[in-house]
Amino acid sequence: MLSVIPRRKGVIEVSRLEDCVKSYLEVYPEVVERRQHYVLIKILDFLKEDLGVRSYAEILEADIKRIILGLRRYIAKRVGDGVSAKTIRFETYLVRSFLSFHDIEIPPKKLRIPRKAGRSRIDRIPSLAEIQKLISGTRSRRLKLAIMAMALCGLRLNECLNLRREWVDLERGFITLPPEIVKTGRGREIPIPSELREELERYLEGYPYERGYLFCVEGNPEKRIPTARFREQYISLLRRLGLDKKTPDGSAYQLHPHVFRKWYRTMLESAGVNKLLIDLWMGHNSGIEKAYYLPTPELVKAEFEKADKVLQIFGSRPAPIASEKIKALEEAVEFYEKLMNYIAEKNPRLLRELGLD
Repeated sequence: MLSVIPRRKGVIEVSRLEDCVKSYLEVYPEVVERRQHYVLIKILDFLKEDLGVRSYAEILEADIKRIILGLRRYIAKRVGDGVSAKTIRFETYLVRSFLSFHDIEIPPKKLRIPRKAGRSRIDRIPSLAEIQKLISGTRSRRLKLAIMAMALCGLRLNECLNLRREWVDLERGFITLPPEIVKTGRGREIPIPSELREELERYLEGYPYERGYLFCVEGNPEKRIPTARFREQYISLLRRLGLDKKTPDGSAYQLHPHVFRKWYRTMLESAGVNKLLIDLWMGHNSGIEKAYYLPTPELVKAEFEKADKVLQIFGSRPAPIASEKIKALEEAVEFYEKLMNYIAEKNPRLLRELGLD
């Protein structure tokens, strides 16, 4: 239950709000958590004044044509103020959600909502060092697994957060995604790289449920964590590690979650994996050609062996790292042996005082 709604000036108790707003916020508490109720109240205040009514409840009793005209005037005002199409579309969605909650359905086409501006975002794939830094730098096991799953299986963020325990078959070595969570509406099977398999085994050792979302809220395996919460944690990680640079057009962080999916494809193509098979694993549409492409288990195994060699975040460089550490230790031991010999020769009394003789 919501107890209070924070505002920029003081605090408004839920009990003091009009029932129509209070009931909506009780069902959708995330609106308050994300501080989006300010936006909703701003729009409702505009409608109240535009319609000449004294309360939000009277807005709901007004003729739907008058509500539509009021929303059109609000949209026109926002456009005139130079507000981005993306912001206007969100504001419209929010107020339509509120009205729909009270059984007032307004089709978007009636409101003349501005289209999103065309944008050509310049992306780059992350370096191996950046991915290593992100995974090593997080204190959250779930965030670590999510980043690895997106990078090593090419999952979209929504697919990743909707992943369920029963879809992960470690014995066969595949993740199965049903059509209902896939953007294109076509389910697919994705082979699990060895490095991700090891991380999944460690993660599932502490996962107490036989079924449910892998990324679930605490104590409820049938409720997945909200996308907004994941993004908050991920952006916080980027900032803490100094990896929060924006793309040239300023529309997103350079290391936004979708770039891991692009890293996945780039690695597979660099290994010479069959491109139609890459499309199948990633859920990309490639026309009639892919519909008739049915690779045999032997072909999938052979191609995945190529993929597994490049889909490594930490395993690709274990020997150099280990040898560098050993070499550094050997040099340190040699240095301190020389230092002790020098002190013993020049100042043996100092060694006795330090208890090192």
